[in-house]
Amino acid sequence: MPLDRSPYAEVADRPEAAVALPGQAYVDRDVFAAEQARVFRAGWAPVARTSDVARPGDYLSVDLFGAPLVVTNDGGTLHVLSRVCRHRGMPVAQGRGSAKALTCPYHLWRYDLDGRLAAAPAMERSAVFDRADCALPQMRSEVWGGWIFVNLDGQAPPLSPRLEGLAERLGQIAPDRMVTADLLTFESPWNWKVMVENFLESYHHIGPHRDTLQTSNPGLLTYEGAASDLFTVLENPPADGSHGSFVVAAIFPLTLMFFTEGETPLGVWYELTDIETDRFTLKIHLLAPPEFAAVPEFVALYREQVTAIHLEDVPACQGVQQGIASPLYRPGPLSHLEQPLWRFHRHLQQAMGQVASAAGA
Repeated sequence: MPLDRSPYAEVADRPEAAVALPGQAYVDRDVFAAEQARVFRAGWAPVARTSDVARPGDYLSVDLFGAPLVVTNDGGTLHVLSRVCRHRGMPVAQGRGSAKALTCPYHLWRYDLDGRLAAAPAMERSAVFDRADCALPQMRSEVWGGWIFVNLDGQAPPLSPRLEGLAERLGQIAPDRMVTADLLTFESPWNWKVMVENFLESYHHIGPHRDTLQTSNPGLLTYEGAASDLFTVLENPPADGSHGSFVVAAIFPLTLMFFTEGETPLGVWYELTDIETDRFTLKIHLLAPPEFAAVPEFVALYREQVTAIHLEDVPACQGVQQGIASPLYRPGPLSHLEQPLWRFHRHLQQAMGQVASAAGA
């Protein structure tokens, strides 16, 4: 895709001049192919929670942007490895479990949990076999906020130092203490950016959520708080003292988080997987302190509440996808309530190589 045709070339340099993205950004397969290389693989993305592999020997198979990976706990040290055998390409792990090693079921090549090749039957006559050179490739990873993040191309700047403002804002919420209480899965037939943009603004509380979130946390009271070229925080104050505040946060491009505030904070992580131009699978992780996650009645109520809110968003996302695919669509100006969208678009503009300097403001 020639850069001069990029739908990100005209993103405004200040929020007051922000306009929505053109339809090409959501439906063009060449745009999506460029995003895979320049946005997804070049950025940081969460693949699991540390609580998913909490014990030595635990492993979890994941797929990130087409790359089959496995997260392992090697005596307390976490690794993110390719799970493709170095011999003939068979996956060495499926699902999740606990093991002392990862063994390929095809020819029984065995790998330690740090990726080193431990055994390879009948290779002694090979003139080119080198055990040390046959380790599973290890991905660059960082732990932040209880998530395990991966950078596939290995070139992104370190993550944690760039999230100091977000870490400070979420300090009392302590997301690193939360565990996954439940997991909801939704097939989502719209472009990934439609989901991110819907998540990043509460302006639409006045529409799809008029009988739910709008009554507790009115959309017109929301505003962007802490932010940078890598993350944004959307503050959602309560309508009155009978409700609490909640925080919507994102680490660009794909890490979407929601937290309630108060004596017992709760969280939600929207994980987008199997992403294609016009669809993806959404996995909604319900996060809670361990003592609450262990109570079935609490988890059932939490599941019901989060499901109800998401189902209010589904028709809106479907409608937007239909509209932006129309040849008659012309993007309009963004509200000040949608400033996080402008920041997201600036991040994409930078990642796609459309500006020379880092996004700011």
